[in-house]
Amino acid sequence: MVWRIENWHKTMCDSTLTCYNNGIETEGSLPNKHLEHLEDSIFDGRRVAFAALKDTLQCESLSTKWDGAPAIVFGTNPENGQFFVGTKSVFNKRRVKINYDYEDIQKNHQGHVADILRLCLRYLPRISGIVQADWIGVGRSSVYRPNTVEYRFPYAINKEIILAPHTFYTEVSPDAEAKIGVTMQDTMTCKFVDTMDAEFGSRKNCLKLAAEIVALLPFCKVSSDIYARSYCRQLMNKFIRMGKIPNAEFMYNVLEAKYKGEVNVTTFKVWHKLFQLKQRLLDAIVVNGNVECYIDGKPASHEGFVTVSTNPYKLVDRLTFSKANFNLSKNW
Repeated sequence: MVWRIENWHKTMCDSTLTCYNNGIETEGSLPNKHLEHLEDSIFDGRRVAFAALKDTLQCESLSTKWDGAPAIVFGTNPENGQFFVGTKSVFNKRRVKINYDYEDIQKNHQGHVADILRLCLRYLPRISGIVQADWIGVGRSSVYRPNTVEYRFPYAINKEIILAPHTFYTEVSPDAEAKIGVTMQDTMTCKFVDTMDAEFGSRKNCLKLAAEIVALLPFCKVSSDIYARSYCRQLMNKFIRMGKIPNAEFMYNVLEAKYKGEVNVTTFKVWHKLFQLKQRLLDAIVVNGNVECYIDGKPASHEGFVTVSTNPYKLVDRLTFSKANFNLSKNW
């Protein structure tokens, strides 16, 4: 099949994906509950990478990733009708840490996390659904650094607490389905920053590179071993920590011997091209908010963005944010 590059992102439909898969694909199912970097999708299979590429180029909405910490989950548990707060541990398979009152918080948490959850239990609105948000801080200031990125608002936030909501759930369960893209109105006590304030500009300069990726995919070797896939991701993170990404041949050559038969050089070539495409997408994103971001005192962009779709991926400038996140000390 020959792609017309100028129409590629418009014409790539489910039937195209089926045709492509019938030609080269044998990997398993698509679901991937953990939010992954776009470029790392190749480690989960050619079909997964193709779907990630297609969905990202067709995506119309973005959720801005605020670098808050810890993650806060709150809302009404449909099983008992009670309001709760917690961290992502509310979704644990074992020892679920869900807090309906201050006694639960004291039992389940300690230190700064417990203090933050007490504030959340006191000031968050009693909503009917379930929302995950990132903690930004306590009000009465205009500068916040909850994790790695420092945020400078144009004015002091005259609220008790500040959070960045981004994900909605309908149940408290390890298998709860996450839906990206949440906006919430401020209350008398809580400031909810707008995480839906970004949009894509023109993506035309991504099409040629996308076609090159599609052409290489049939020649990638992808492991079905979850340990090999995890190892490849860890290797990429090591390069990010170092602040320099080597070429595909070097990536393959430094693999442990037992994993060299699981992938090939082309796998890492596709990773490189997906990384390049991700950077072009980041350059095309326009943020409409008025909050300034800094890392280590230097002007920066937001942590990244998440595509709002049924197959979401995160778009993060890893050589800027992820490197800093790995290496800077945390203060929350």
